[in-house]
Amino acid sequence: MVQEKSSDIPAIKNPYRIALALFKGYIGFSSALRIYDLLDYEPFTIFIVTKTKSMKRSIGEYTFKSVAMDKRATGITYYNGVYISTTAKTFFDCFYKPQYSGGYSTITKALYDAKLDWNEFIGYFELASSSLCQRTGYILELLKNETDKISEEILDYFRKRVKNNTKLIPSGKSRGQYIKEWMVLDNLGKENILSWWYHG
Repeated sequence: MVQEKSSDIPAIKNPYRIALALFKGYIGFSSALRIYDLLDYEPFTIFIVTKTKSMKRSIGEYTFKSVAMDKRATGITYYNGVYISTTAKTFFDCFYKPQYSGGYSTITKALYDAKLDWNEFIGYFELASSSLCQRTGYILELLKNETDKISEEILDYFRKRVKNNTKLIPSGKSRGQYIKEWMVLDNLGKENILSWWYHG
């Protein structure tokens, strides 16, 4: 059995720099939450937001996944030696594609702990679909009701974007609690969305 040279190993110690060498873009989703110290665990899938390329590469114990976001691949800053989405853009991306962010429980806990530029956050929703605004508004209201973290002005912005019926998890079951104000079918459940709050 051939052992790796010790010089081959340190590169994995900074998977985020490897990620950006593999794909042109910025660190996003749960990987960005981790860099901002808003995630309690070290994920072994590193997400890179790109404009046009969705691909996956594995090196050592890490999986590097690029997610194509086209015109939404914006909101970049340089932080801790890597290009990464700003905190506000990170949360927009997380609401846009929660499956790459650990799900709504992870997102709401991170949001509770974060310091956010809310004006910047809302700005990213200007071109977003009504369904995304409805899902986001509903989640933010749940968080406000329990923690008082979110202002009414923020919720009012999303209330004005309510248009058509939508499911919280679009690919999920068609059963759950219908929230008339948001026209959202919550097919996940408040206990799951805020599990860290209720059971933390």
